[in-house]
Amino acid sequence: MKQKGFTVLGEYSDLNQRIVGQAMIVPHTFLTQRPDIVENYLKAEIEALAFALAPKNKPAVLRTLAKRLKTDAAGAEEGYLDLLKGVDRKPFPSLDGLRNVQRMLRTRTPKIGEIKAEEVIDARIMRKLDESGFIDRAYAAQGVNLK
Repeated sequence: MKQKGFTVLGEYSDLNQRIVGQAMIVPHTFLTQRPDIVENYLKAEIEALAFALAPKNKPAVLRTLAKRLKTDAAGAEEGYLDLLKGVDRKPFPSLDGLRNVQRMLRTRTPKIGEIKAEEVIDARIMRKLDESGFIDRAYAAQGVNLK
């Protein structure tokens, strides 16, 4: 973005407070009625993260970033480095992160302050994927060590 003349106000990875970086938002009724779709989406997201973070896949990731972000090689490299620094390897929902975003947004939309953050986060499927070993296996298949 710097190359395009934008001013960087801050780097996500340098923040001392958590925010919501990766999130999947679905209506509660959809989660209740179609947990299989939600689980399959999360599996795909985790496999995509594992692919993107694997050093062996860096050339493909850089090409994709350059193409999709319509940037040059330097911009793609910068985006890739931001990805490495800022992405959660296991994208569990963050209650603190949601509360921080809520705190920032309620200055513009006070009703957001009325929502109880702990009532909108549901990590059951992510816990299931983690406890089953799916996440570790997805990263291991790409040669990425989470430890």
